[in-house]
Amino acid sequence: RAWQESVPLKELQRRGVCLLKLHAASQRTGLYGRLLVTFQPRKHDLDAELPSNSFGPGDIAGLYEAASQGDALCTGIVTRVTSRAVTVAFEDPQDTLSLDHERSYRLLKLANDVTYNRLKKALNALKQYRGGPASDLIDVLFFSAEPRAFSETKPLQLYNNSLDASQREAVSFSLAQRELAIIHGPPGTGKTTTLIEIILQAVQQGLKVLCCAPSNVAVDNLVERLARHSLRILRLGHPARLLEPIQRHSLDAVLARGDAAQIVADIRKDIDQAWTKSKKAQDKGERSHFLNEIKTLRKELKEREETAVAAALSHASVVLATNTGASSEGPLKLLPDNHFDLVVIDECAQALEASCWIPLLKAPKCILAGDHKQLPPTIISHKAAAKGLALSLMERLIGRYGQRVVKMLVVQYRMHEAIMQWASSELYDGRLTAHPTVAQHLLKDLPGVTSTEETTTPLLLIDTAGCGLFELEVEDEQSKGNPGEVQLAGLHVQALVEAGVKAKDIAVVAPYNLQVDMLREHLGHSYPELEIKSVDGFQGREKEAVILSFVRSNRKGEASLL
Repeated sequence: RAWQESVPLKELQRRGVCLLKLHAASQRTGLYGRLLVTFQPRKHDLDAELPSNSFGPGDIAGLYEAASQGDALCTGIVTRVTSRAVTVAFEDPQDTLSLDHERSYRLLKLANDVTYNRLKKALNALKQYRGGPASDLIDVLFFSAEPRAFSETKPLQLYNNSLDASQREAVSFSLAQRELAIIHGPPGTGKTTTLIEIILQAVQQGLKVLCCAPSNVAVDNLVERLARHSLRILRLGHPARLLEPIQRHSLDAVLARGDAAQIVADIRKDIDQAWTKSKKAQDKGERSHFLNEIKTLRKELKEREETAVAAALSHASVVLATNTGASSEGPLKLLPDNHFDLVVIDECAQALEASCWIPLLKAPKCILAGDHKQLPPTIISHKAAAKGLALSLMERLIGRYGQRVVKMLVVQYRMHEAIMQWASSELYDGRLTAHPTVAQHLLKDLPGVTSTEETTTPLLLIDTAGCGLFELEVEDEQSKGNPGEVQLAGLHVQALVEAGVKAKDIAVVAPYNLQVDMLREHLGHSYPELEIKSVDGFQGREKEAVILSFVRSNRKGEASLL
């Protein structure tokens, strides 16, 4: 916050942490009586878009009057962001928040300490944990007891008969373990497909499953895949993607279809009407009467909604949330401690171990899935990383138990074997094999793509040494950029598109944000469907063609994070 106060507002907007000149386009009462306000750019053009920004669901935002240099009117949580509007939920809007449609406002992204507080609370709960459902699991995860398997298991009737041998083995093994199973899924090996089968089998056995991942996108991916089956699933938190199958299973949508929906809708309507009357009230006494009415209605709304939420949670076979969204400060506080039988954590190798302990304390067994040979958790503090925060739970457990708790998926369905070969030998002990459908697959085999040098080469490495393609030398710039590589990447995109490869099937990836910005500036207008992302941003995605710009090229031969 300190640096924000010393930076001009226009610069804050340029950095994506502030939105200026907004007006309150609409407001309504949301879950638990929160006031949901949708802000749009204050322009005469109805289709005016918000400037590029980093606001996302779950962020904490301060609301200020545009002309005021003083304190925030109040703070709220961002619930939805589109290209034209941002919606913020205000927990307990005071009398001050009678938003005027004619006035201009600004939103400022504030430091979000919610995650930190939840991590700290989970670690304190772990420290004091005695005799709960996760007791045996904790012993295994801290090496004071050995992992065990059930003595007998029934043969499985698979939901997905197209699983390969390593996927089937991972499913059987995971269900047979008593406390812990780890699925190691290298790129393209069908890790999510395997997890879905495990979850379906667990539900069929009558187990209640809590399914988590470190990011909203990863959770949405699981929701989308589970939604294809006739399961009772419930998504907590804020879906990052506004796809109908995902929205349909969000808590708000499930409640809207529930038995109490009409009564709750009527109470919300009464609150909205009381708000309107309080604004029009002439004297203080009349205004106070309406505000007291709102307070009473809010209390009734909260009680009714909590009852409905508890019923929805109990009814669901699978509850999905981010690791921190599974906190007992959220809706899960309404369930008994022993409600869940199994916790599944996807992308576990990318999660801070501390975040995994939020869901892990809620069940006697866990299944962890991920790839510890890919990106580790994002740690900004070098000191914290050096003291062990960069080591994921998955990597720590594999280091101790090895193959006793791990099953690795070994058939990949994503890339040509020439691309796979290096990764397989360097990272996966040469165990990966390419499925026949992709082993010799080239770009020229795609419909409408002609045979050129670009489309018949599965792997092309370009050495720019001696070509004068040096990185930028910028004094205060933390990130790195290389204009020559931007031009080179552009030429390859052009060649691919001219050969018939669709721009939406191509990704350009770079390890530095400055290079990503430069690539977007150079290519974004010509190829709006081209995906240009950082390595972190592209993690877990796939495209027919990927162009990777390594950026670093200098006379000192420095490569730092590469």
